[in-house]
Amino acid sequence: MNINFTKEEYLLLLDIIYIADWILHAHSIEGKRSETEDYSALFQKLMMHAKEMGCSELIEFSELRQEHVHSGDFEDESAALDYLDEFEGQSFWDELISRLAMRDALMALKVSSAHEVPSEELFDALSKAEEYWSKEFESFDLSRISLNKGQSSILH
Repeated sequence: MNINFTKEEYLLLLDIIYIADWILHAHSIEGKRSETEDYSALFQKLMMHAKEMGCSELIEFSELRQEHVHSGDFEDESAALDYLDEFEGQSFWDELISRLAMRDALMALKVSSAHEVPSEELFDALSKAEEYWSKEFESFDLSRISLNKGQSSILH
């Protein structure tokens, strides 16, 4: 198969590959990289064509790593970092609300596991708790969040 891309399409594809690579490897443990070798090989194959696509300033070959990498110019010009920042910010709030809601729902239902109650009861308790935390963070951000006394803190 032979696919032709315009320079603009190639740039979009580089952005997509950058985002995917970041998601796969930003928090990965080095030993786990073998699980994503197929993805990395495809990323390399795509980046090898930067020069012929007129994008050689965006992709460079790292002699140290023996692979193509995104250059500083790519990171300066790409919209990918903006999307990743937005994703990370929203993920933080979603995950924080979800975890606090589950904690509060389990406490309200007086159980230690979600498997101990019918799913409808859990869903109702979770919905209430998620609504509470969503409003709390929307109104006050993190300004009213603190640890209980007796909990260890690095700030003692």
